[in-house]
Amino acid sequence: MPQFIRRHPALSLLILAMAIGLVLIAPVALGVLPIGFLQLGAASASVAGLILTAVDGGRRAVGELLRRGLIWRVGAGWWAFALLFPIVPTLVALYLGASVGGQPLDWSNLPPIHQGIPALAFLIVAAGVGEEYGWRGFGVVRVQQRHDPLMASLIIGACHSVWHLPLFLIEGEAYQNLAVQHGLPAAFLSFAVMVTASAVQFSWLFNRTRGSVLLVAVFHGATNAWNGYFDIFRVGMTGVVAYLVVLVTVSAVLAVDLRKRPRDLTAATG
Repeated sequence: MPQFIRRHPALSLLILAMAIGLVLIAPVALGVLPIGFLQLGAASASVAGLILTAVDGGRRAVGELLRRGLIWRVGAGWWAFALLFPIVPTLVALYLGASVGGQPLDWSNLPPIHQGIPALAFLIVAAGVGEEYGWRGFGVVRVQQRHDPLMASLIIGACHSVWHLPLFLIEGEAYQNLAVQHGLPAAFLSFAVMVTASAVQFSWLFNRTRGSVLLVAVFHGATNAWNGYFDIFRVGMTGVVAYLVVLVTVSAVLAVDLRKRPRDLTAATG
């Protein structure tokens, strides 16, 4: 088992995370729990990462992975980036989408900024911490030992996308609604582009902050929270398509620097 994990870390993470995730979301899919409990499935990625780390490296390796969540002395600029930069592509996409679609942006229903703070805090923990010990803390660190950081990001991004696939099949879930409206292939492919492009950004920040799971968890949660706060669907699918274009453009720029980052982050936990 440890040998398989070392040779196929991304595949190992995907298989175990999906298995755990299916168990966690099964009560929702069966109608036992309300749709809001689907968020529990997010924890499957980090749980899988910790289990695989324990199987392969034992208690010491688990400790090293957990300490990545304590890397916080990275400079105020990186904290500001993680918390606030996701606002930029969201707003650019909305204004671009509104311009292309000929639809004026109406901000009259935008809630006060302080009302978005609870969602931000929740998503940093639920989506960020719940996933990033797996995708970045285990996945990127292990895959970068065999591939350059950009390729590692794309591999983990692809796995991260497939991991979401069951959500497109659960009635009442937002992803499933998109699949109904636009067809499963188109909805999932668009989502996969978004997740993979985001993976490049997450991995870039992860590498730039000495492998800090904490910072990338904040960035992950902030991305989800600001998309929800400003409502990426505010101008319909035109804004969503614009968001994909902006996201891919930002990731392409960061990819140039990402390729220069060191492969091995296993010793960067200090």
